[in-house]
Amino acid sequence: MLRDGEGESLFGGRIRLKATFDWLCMTETWYDRARPGADSHVHHHHADSFYVLEGEMAFLVGGEEHVVGPGGCVCAPPGVVHGFRSLSAARFLNFHTPDGGFAEHLRARSRGEEGGFDSEDVAPGGSTDGAVLWQRGEGEALEANNRVATIKIGREEIALIEFELHPGFDGPGPHTHDDEVDSFYVLEGEVEFQMGDERGPFAAGSFVSAPPGALHTFANGPGVNRVLNIHAPSVGFHEWLRGLS
Repeated sequence: MLRDGEGESLFGGRIRLKATFDWLCMTETWYDRARPGADSHVHHHHADSFYVLEGEMAFLVGGEEHVVGPGGCVCAPPGVVHGFRSLSAARFLNFHTPDGGFAEHLRARSRGEEGGFDSEDVAPGGSTDGAVLWQRGEGEALEANNRVATIKIGREEIALIEFELHPGFDGPGPHTHDDEVDSFYVLEGEVEFQMGDERGPFAAGSFVSAPPGALHTFANGPGVNRVLNIHAPSVGFHEWLRGLS
């Protein structure tokens, strides 16, 4: 349970590790100006996904570059060539599902070592089958029970859901998962979380992650609030949401 700005600091605080599970490595990155990110590369065994929080980013997917602003989302599944750079000061979330050695790679690079993980530098191009690219407000919107759940990514490796919570949304009962990590990043406003016996409000920028077996739930705070929900792996979560709406 991390408040805004918390997490394992790397590269002088430019990157913070938020989650370091086998099924999910999540980072939050700050760029103070337009700058390179990652050159054209491919992962063979895991999906690489992004959610832009602030600023403008350019994402290479296959052989074409796309400009993505706040609220935009990109997913490069295994075998899809991709890369990114910032066009301005920017802040974004990055999800590697499964981890694929990425967390240890970042730690090594932060120490000035070479590192290495499931990544191969390749020229732009190739298939974009299964890739996802949504701008703000786009995705599969599902309305039910005083909330709108917009599916940004629905894949075996990851379900990335943007929830808009309205007054009266009380959330599910306290529960556990056996085979997935269930995580939340508060985008706007305030959301109430319970993790085990601990319960309290978390404001924008906060991150809460429940590993398998951890009792947890969430509910809306005052007014209308937005939260990003990450299931890694999905274990059919996005399909279950479709069945509710």
